[in-house]
Amino acid sequence: MKFAVQKPRYLMVIGLTIFLSIIGIVLFTGSLLEQRMTRISGFTGGILYKQKLSIFSYEFNNILNINRNAIKSFAQGKGGNAEELSDENLQKTLRQALLVEKKVNRAWYALVKGADTSFFYLIRNAEGVRKAAMPDEVKAWARQQFLIQNGPMVRSRMTNERDTLHWLTASDLLQSAKGKLIFGLDINLLELQHSFYNIDPITTTFAFIVDENGVCIYNPYEKLIGKKMYRMRTEKMNTKVIGGGKIRSEKVMSDSIQIPVNRYYIPNAIVGLKWTMVVDIPSFVLEEDVSAIKNYSVYLGLIAVSIIIGLIWLYQHRWQKEFLLRREVEINRQELSMEKQALNLIAERQQKENALLQLGKLKEKVNPHFLFNSLSSLNALIAQDPDLAKSFVVKLSRVYRYVLESYPNGLATVEEELRFMNEYFFLLKIRFGEALEPLTLEVSEEHLQAKIPFMSLQTLIENAVKHNILSKSNPLKIRMESQGDGIMVSNNLQLRPDVRDSGKQGLNYLQSTYAYFGNEQLKYGVEGDQYQCFLPVLYLTE
Repeated sequence: MKFAVQKPRYLMVIGLTIFLSIIGIVLFTGSLLEQRMTRISGFTGGILYKQKLSIFSYEFNNILNINRNAIKSFAQGKGGNAEELSDENLQKTLRQALLVEKKVNRAWYALVKGADTSFFYLIRNAEGVRKAAMPDEVKAWARQQFLIQNGPMVRSRMTNERDTLHWLTASDLLQSAKGKLIFGLDINLLELQHSFYNIDPITTTFAFIVDENGVCIYNPYEKLIGKKMYRMRTEKMNTKVIGGGKIRSEKVMSDSIQIPVNRYYIPNAIVGLKWTMVVDIPSFVLEEDVSAIKNYSVYLGLIAVSIIIGLIWLYQHRWQKEFLLRREVEINRQELSMEKQALNLIAERQQKENALLQLGKLKEKVNPHFLFNSLSSLNALIAQDPDLAKSFVVKLSRVYRYVLESYPNGLATVEEELRFMNEYFFLLKIRFGEALEPLTLEVSEEHLQAKIPFMSLQTLIENAVKHNILSKSNPLKIRMESQGDGIMVSNNLQLRPDVRDSGKQGLNYLQSTYAYFGNEQLKYGVEGDQYQCFLPVLYLTE
């Protein structure tokens, strides 16, 4: 394999494959990026035109609110009072309006009382606010407003004064028993344009506003204000926007700045007015960041491909060594696992042999001592109660038959152990009489077929008899009951002071047996005035 890799033809095939893979990845990711960038560009454009729209909507609404707030101040409880409709109060309101909104320099009101109509016109200049004669065209338009009962949302009109486009606005008509009142503004759109210079000065967007007839109302190029920018033809985008009432966009060459732009048409930009706001966003503004992202993505893709190729080469270079090393480690792991299993088998065999050895010692211990005590009891019983003596002999033979039986795995069923324990306890009861109370037994049926160590119950009863004082005044009480997954054996604690340490041979036997079967739940010890031993039951399959 190493020899084949070194052949020039083989290297050329690998190199060509890698090169074609890189080209394919670049073209594929480029196509995806192009689609994604187009969406990002549209999203960015939407954010920019909405920012521009919010700025101009805010400024124009502030201007329109001058009339609304002025008429509202008299409409809320003041209109019916002739004193409050006095020239002094009206002029004061008008002056305050000019002082609040710096973008407006001319304001007026018209008041009809009976057959008399009065007009008042204020102009603000560098010297302050002064009264002036109301232009005839403004006065004529104001008279018309008194005749309109349910006017549009915004009363508005465009008029030329000395070759300058003016925007006339008026409030709603306030009628009362004392007269009729209208507030209005006379806005020089060229002066308004100047006041907008410091609004959003660092923007990269270009915006202008036209009315429903295509006449320019606002434009950074002042010479276009008042000019008709669009011929209202059906195919024109501006006409479609006004007719449909939906925001539209197109890519065009700007007549003003002479560069490609993304143009957004926003109809009804100012609430209540049929004006269309046009926002031009230079294409390079949207494409600059998008192109940078695209280039960065391509560079990252190439870097990623280079890293992958390098890692593949490194992997192939080290593969054989790592494979051999892993194989050696796996062999060592298997050997260690086999050794561990062998040690576990040895340990289990030793535990079992230890348990069986201790069981043998227990059997040897039962044979001489228990037989001697049982024969002594039988000797006394023959003379007193021959029938009971016969039963005693039968029970004794059954006990020794059970002890001598072979249980290779060291376990017996709970049912067998209970039967053996009852016969053993019968012999003890004959021997100790009233000093040993009858056995309390509460073992559930579901535990009868489970298994416990051979002679475990007899061992615990023998320990209780051996280590405690038995008397008629303080009899020994032994209790066996099912608890959870085991059997609890308990007796009242009245220890004998003269018992020698037996080395816990019986308990060691039980521990070794349970350890061999992997159960560590054997528990024993003093609890209050009781000695308790918990024997877990085992469910084994043959």
